[in-house]
Amino acid sequence: MKEQKVYYYSDELNDDFAGTHIKRKSLPEDYVYLNKGFGGFLKRVFVYRLIVFPLLSLYNKLIKRVKYVNKKVFKGYKKRACFMYGNHTSMIVDAFNPSYLAFPRPADIIVNPDATSIKGLGWLIKTLGGLPIPEGYAGMKKFNAAVAEAVERRHWIAVYPEAHIWHYYTGIRPFPATSFAYPVKLGTPVFSYTLTYKKRKHSDYPRYVVYIDGPFFPDTGLPHKQAVQKLRDEVYAAMCARAQLSDCEYIRYEYRPKDDK
Repeated sequence: MKEQKVYYYSDELNDDFAGTHIKRKSLPEDYVYLNKGFGGFLKRVFVYRLIVFPLLSLYNKLIKRVKYVNKKVFKGYKKRACFMYGNHTSMIVDAFNPSYLAFPRPADIIVNPDATSIKGLGWLIKTLGGLPIPEGYAGMKKFNAAVAEAVERRHWIAVYPEAHIWHYYTGIRPFPATSFAYPVKLGTPVFSYTLTYKKRKHSDYPRYVVYIDGPFFPDTGLPHKQAVQKLRDEVYAAMCARAQLSDCEYIRYEYRPKDDK
């Protein structure tokens, strides 16, 4: 049996194990978030439907063999905008899940600015709907407008509220309610999807099973701040319940204070 890897963390909210070491570039002030015009629409359709979606479908089914459970909850919601929240434990599968789950609706993903700083891939991230979080008030104003426009276009918007990747982590890390302000403000349904890891009979490498829950709806009877927190807590509880279905630990995470050598 392969020896289990152990990763040590000191900050559950901010430690990142992506291992990409990307040199982040600031977004230009004139950054355009969504593809504009008919030409932009055709470009996204061509890249997404004719190239990316077929490839990711083959990748999910033949290579990673990802299993999706409870997709029936999406019935009746594919003609409107929705938000999706997922745990962040796999770089490639997490990048593909939103497009796979939202199909045939376009899926936009709120991403760290690092994603658009990858040399040679920034254009692809943008074409496929990556929405990088900017710095500064002016940038956030444009970002918020882009999210609202995406909802008007009936896109599905994916959020990874844990923000940082912990590969193969089998729990759900605490995450703030901040990003849940968008579905509350814009009045959109919310779904969660939780990537879990299951034992294989003849391999130490785990199987991927994604559980889908929802829809969750903003409570319009509550003040905004309370409605945001309630929506976050409902999604968090659903993800925690699903995370308990993992039955193997490919990588173990142990707490180690920063001063502990």
